[in-house]
Formats: sequence, C-alpha cells, structure tokens
Amino acid sequence: MSIDEQEFLSGLVFYENSDFSKVRNKKGFCCPVCDNTGVIYSKKGVSFCTRRQGINTYNSSSIPARFSKCRNTRLDNGNWQIRERSIQDALEYGVKYLKEYPNILPPFFVGSPGLGKTHLSVSIISELIFAQNKKCLFKEFRELLADIKDIYVKNESEKEYVDDLCRYDVLVIDDLGATRMSEWETSVLDSLIAKRYNSKRHTIFNSNLTFLNSKKHKQSDSGKILDYKIGERNISRIFEMCKVLELSGSDFRRKSKS
Repeated sequence: MSIDEQEFLSGLVFYENSDFSKVRNKKGFCCPVCDNTGVIYSKKGVSFCTRRQGINTYNSSSIPARFSKCRNTRLDNGNWQIRERSIQDALEYGVKYLKEYPNILPPFFVGSPGLGKTHLSVSIISELIFAQNKKCLFKEFRELLADIKDIYVKNESEKEYVDDLCRYDVLVIDDLGATRMSEWETSVLDSLIAKRYNSKRHTIFNSNLTFLNSKKHKQSDSGKILDYKIGERNISRIFEMCKVLELSGSDFRRKSKS
C-alpha cells in the first residue's frame, strides 16, 4: 500500500451505523484535493473528488458493522493472525488479486466457519473502494434470497434487480448456499451469475459448504454440498469465474474464547 493510500485511511474515522460499517472524515480534516467541497475545478472542467467518491461508495456498500476493522489486506486487516497454511494462502492470494485486479480471477473462499473468509472478502473490497475507486457491494446469501422473495411477492422486475447488482465492479456473496433455494430463486441466482459472468464483472463468493469432488473436504451429506444447494449450472459457472481456495483449520472464534 502506498503512502498516499495510508494517508487516505489515516484521515478517516470508521464507525457503526445501525447494522453497517460507515466512514467519515476525521474532525478538522480538510481534503487537500477538493477542500471538502466534493468537487474539483480545473481548466479541463469540473470533476468529482475521488476521496469523496470513495467515502460515498464505502457507505453504500453494505459492509456489516462487525467487519469495520477490515480495511485492506496489508496495512490494517482487523488483527489477522498467522495461521494454517491454507488460510495464509488465501490471504496471499487476496493481496495478489488486489495487485493484479482485474486481470486475475476473484477468489472463491470455501471452508468451515471461523476461518476468515468474510474477513478477507471485506478487506479486499474495502481496499478496492479506497485505493482503486471501484464500486463494490457486500451481500449475505440469506439477504439475497430475501430480496428475491420480495421481487416475487411484489411482482417486481427480476431483470431490473439483476441489472442493478451488475452495476458493481465487485460483488461479494457471503455464505453461499446457507439455505435451500426454490426453483425460482435458483433461476434468479442463475441469471445474476450468468450476467456478471458474461459482462466480466468480478464476484467473490464465500461458503461454509463443500462441493462435489473437493480435495480437502469430503462430505456425504447432500445438505452440506454446494452443488445440490445452488444447482450444478451455477456451481460450474462459479468455478470458471473464480479461483477456488479451500481453507482448513481451527475456528478462530472458538480459539479466541479459550
């Protein structure tokens, strides 16, 4: 991370507002670019301040309040600790992804709870927002399904919902497969994944479930296999869209309590 980016973060205050993480300028801070106006005047015309854009993007990204300390993968990543090799591999791929974005595949973090999958995903999109001015959104899988149910109940446009989610440069879908889906919900997810896939939009997935032919996590219970939860077509496309990283190790949440 460059000094400019460090200075950017040092001028911000992260706080919780309801269920989400938010950010604002520190008291007394004056933006050296726009003088806190949000706009830049030059001979070429008027443009929006990238700092203000980053703040607005972060505040609309729906990052959960619990993960407000996950601001990037290197400078301040929420007290990440050195852990098992597969987890360190996931962290290192996250750093590599940020360096080479958008020229390498986004990660698909797979593993049991408490291994840092959400932590890493939020760190990645936070850095993309602040360092690269990318539009990012965090969506918990159950929330995504709740949105889809609302579309059905209110008889709204499925296409408009999918199109809206495809405006984001990077979308995180957290806890993929956490609950069983109806046939219609599966079809909407299929539309979303297909459109983001075809438009080359990056999607980061996390899941506590395993998948068929997993090398690390063998499972005979179909309720714990992602292929059966979201459909073979969706899992096939995800495998082409993403770099699969299988994490293993002890639950950090339980370990921290002992």
